[in-house]
Amino acid sequence: MVLVAEILLADRTLPLVGLAEAVPSGELSISNPFILNDNKIMMTVTVDTDSRDVFDQELDSATEIIDAMKIGQTADGWFYQLIVKDDSNLARSHDPEEIEGVVMDATVTSEGIREQKVFSDYESLVTLRDRCKVHDIPFELLRIASDPENDGERDQFGLTDKQYRAISIAFAEGYYDSPRKFSTDDLAAELDTSAAAASDLLRRAEKQLISETVGTQQLMSVLPE
Repeated sequence: MVLVAEILLADRTLPLVGLAEAVPSGELSISNPFILNDNKIMMTVTVDTDSRDVFDQELDSATEIIDAMKIGQTADGWFYQLIVKDDSNLARSHDPEEIEGVVMDATVTSEGIREQKVFSDYESLVTLRDRCKVHDIPFELLRIASDPENDGERDQFGLTDKQYRAISIAFAEGYYDSPRKFSTDDLAAELDTSAAAASDLLRRAEKQLISETVGTQQLMSVLPE
C-alpha cells in the first residue's frame, strides 16, 4: 500500500518563491523536476494567463534562473522549461537515490513549496522528513492518505480531525524516532490538553491506522492464539 502525503516546505529561500510572490496569482505550478549537477534543477513551470506578463518581466531579474525556455500555451496556462540554481539544498534533501517518492503535484507560493508526493512506504516518508531537517528546510506534514481516490475521512485513514492532528504533530516532531525526540507532555502542550488526553488520542489513532493499513483479518492472523 502506497502513502500519499501533502507536505509544506515553508522556506522563502527555496527556488521560485520570489517569482510566485510577484505574479498576480501568487503561485506557480511545477512539474517534472529533474536534478542536474552543481545544485541545479530543471523543471516545467505553469503560469496562468493573467500572470504571464508579470512572470516574463520578473524572469530577467530572478537571480536563481539560469535558463528559461517558453514551451507554449494550453488550457491550463503557459508552460516554461526552467533551469534554476538551488542554493537552498532542496535537491539534496529530495535526492531520488535516497527517497522512494514521486511528486504528483507541487505548487510554489510566497510561503514556500507545497508538495503532494506518493511514497512506497512509511520509511520513505520519514527519510524525506529527516533529510529536510539535515538541510535546514522546514518540513510540515499537512495530510496523509492511503488512497488518493478516496474522499472524506478515509483520506485520513479514518482518523478524526483531533486524532489526525495529534499523530501528525507527533510524527513531525520526532515522537516515533529512536531515540524519541518528542514526549507525550510535549504533545499535550502543543494540543493544549492534558498528557493523559494526548496519550489517548495517539493510542486511538495508532489503533485506527493499524486497522486501516493491516486489516482485521491480517491482524488476527499474526496474533498469538
